[in-house]
This record gives sequence, C-alpha cells and structure tokens, in this order.
Amino acid sequence: MNQFSNRDVQSSVGEPVHAVIAVVDRLPGGDKSMAESEGLSMLFVRSENIQGKPIASRQVRSAEREEPTIKFSFLESVASQEAMRPHLHEVGLRLAKTIFINGKENTLFGTRWAYDASAGKLFLKESVDLSLCSITVNHTGLQKSLELPLYPVGERRKVINSMGNILRQIGKHADGKSDEPMPASSELEKELPRYIDEHNIADRRVSVWALIETSVESPYSKSKHSQSDLAKSIQAGAKLHRVMSGGGGWGKKQGLLSLDPEISFEEAGKEGVAALSSVFSDNAQHATHEAIPAFEQRMFMEDLSTLSQAAEPGDYVQFFASIEQDEPLKTQNTHPPVSEGSILYNFGVVSDAEALPSQIEQQRDLAVVPNHFGALSEKAITYLQPVDDVYESRTKIDVPGSRVVLTHS
Repeated sequence: MNQFSNRDVQSSVGEPVHAVIAVVDRLPGGDKSMAESEGLSMLFVRSENIQGKPIASRQVRSAEREEPTIKFSFLESVASQEAMRPHLHEVGLRLAKTIFINGKENTLFGTRWAYDASAGKLFLKESVDLSLCSITVNHTGLQKSLELPLYPVGERRKVINSMGNILRQIGKHADGKSDEPMPASSELEKELPRYIDEHNIADRRVSVWALIETSVESPYSKSKHSQSDLAKSIQAGAKLHRVMSGGGGWGKKQGLLSLDPEISFEEAGKEGVAALSSVFSDNAQHATHEAIPAFEQRMFMEDLSTLSQAAEPGDYVQFFASIEQDEPLKTQNTHPPVSEGSILYNFGVVSDAEALPSQIEQQRDLAVVPNHFGALSEKAITYLQPVDDVYESRTKIDVPGSRVVLTHS
C-alpha cells in the first residue's frame, strides 16, 4: 500500500485508508492484440463507494457455500421527462481458485490501514474476508461495447414447449408463423456437424449457446451477423444460456436440451452488505445495508416472467457456436488511446482456461497501461445495463474471449 499511496493519502492523518484485494484469473491486454496476462490492476474510488459482506463464521455458515463475487457498478444520473434517474451498468465477476496458492478457495478481503506519522508510512490494522464486494463508480458520458465471439448455427426458431431450463420443442419452420413442433435438439444435431465440416474445425473444442428473445422482431439477423446487432439484442433483454447437455433419447426425453438457467450472481447474497468501513470489528455493531438509491425502483426485463424459466413457449431461440482458438493471442507493445481524463474498464472471460502458462507467449518486461482497469474470469461474468428509463436487462456471459468494455470521463 505504501508504494501506491500518495501525499494526499499520507496527509490525512487520523483517517483510515481502506482497500479491497481480489485474485482473478487473468488481466486483459491493453488492446485487442495483446495477450491475456498476469499482473496488477488498480482502481481508486471513494471509501463510501465500496460495500462488502463478511464471510459468515463457521458456526453459522450454511451448508451451501456462497461463492465470493466482486461487482462493479457504473452509475450515471440522466434527465428524463419526470426527473433525474440513475442509469446503471453493472458487471459481476467470479474469482480465481486459490486453494493451492494460499489455502483459500477464493481470495477476496477488505483491509483497513492507518498512517504512522513517525514512521512516515501506512500500516495494516485489520483485514476481513469477504463473500461479496460492490464497488460503485460515478461517471458521466459512459461509452460501452460488448464483444461475443459467437457464430450462428441454424435458424432462429419459435419455442413451442419448455419447462424450467429444459427446451423440449421448437418450431419446425423458421418463419415463426407455424407452431408445428420438432425436438429441440434436431436442428443442432444436423447443423452443428455441418458447420464443423464446412469450417474445418473438427480438431477444436466447440460449445453451443442459446440466445433467448421474447419478441418476434430482433435487432439481430443471422444473414447480417454482426457484433453490434448481437449486443443490441442483449441490451433489449435477450439472454444467453449455455447449452449444457441434450440430444438423443427417446419417448418424452427425445431431443431435449438443458440450458444453464443462471443469469445473476447476486440474488443469494444481498443481505448483510454494508459500507466497507462498517465491516471491521469496532464498527460491526453499527453495520447496516445501504442500498444505492432508486435501484429497487427499477424493473428488470426478467421480472416480467417466471424467473425459473430459461425460455417460455412463444419465445424465440437462435443457437450459436463458440470455437476454441487454434493459437494463443500474440502480444504487441501497443495500447489503445484513451482521451485525457477518461478511464477504460475491460472485463471478460478468459479465452482458453485450459491453456498452460508455457503455451502463452510471455512478455518479460513490465508494461504499464495508464487509465485502464480490468479483470478476466475463467468461469463467467454477468452484465446488467439499462434498456430505458424504467427497465434494465441482464445476462450471464461465459463465452470464452468475451469482453465488456466501458469508457467514461
């Protein structure tokens, strides 16, 4: 901490300094051409903009372990017809496994430091393991981009029959006008092998995702496949669900597809969240949950339907394939320009979680990338964004190589 503290921090004698430390899987490169790497990413915010939830003691810990998550909330107040309303972009991130590094399943903890004037440096007073950390960034003029290395397979079809996270039947005709059904896996069983043969990728891992939309019309069109249209579809409320298993079978189980139903990390752990300064021992009795104003007044697109349903009859599904990269990304010493006073935030999913360190070209010299902050997860991130002044949409993103990039002044 002393290496990163400045004179302003040191001059605040008597005021504690708080810091949150988290171990993630990798860091994004400074631009699209740079390899994912190890390193240190730092973000400075006001102490009141950090909230945390201490890990429950062993005596009261539930049988089902709450997996630690760090969440970044980008908040902007915008004028609407009625009044100033908050627009929220939020990225949730699963942490790295550190059991073989420090004996902990995951590493996420808050710290409190005090300045020792006689020694002229900060010293650690206390640390607390956290199960959830929420960091709020107030901003103006947010710019966003969403990159999903997905490729369409088959045609967009109507969901005819489903239950929970199980797709049973989809429309036999791609025009969406007919409800004549066919088993949900039928098209994938035919089109995916064809796609693999046409692109000569039989020696690479291929995974499948389902984009679920509630509207007949979609910003995305397979014939005009583009990242921007796919991003618009997700902003409009579409959800990405990984196809976990399915196909084959007979009778009632013929042709079923199982979708990953998860779209958010936070639902189980909202209670007990408090300002970071309140979670330490001498302030714990005063700790209270301080929700960011107006968040609960907004509505999520999935609130309009049953939360347990990944897809409902009448929805529409488009399947996509994610293809393993045939070689690691190459590292170059170039970084994207960021205008003075702006900060770029880069979150995403590791391109190849199974790549060994020796397989990735290493850059031995340290590279400093100013005005950039980011983190990558091998598991998944979640992304919440405003649809309009009333609704917000969110989805889980676990497609390898995906990126959510936010820039603000």
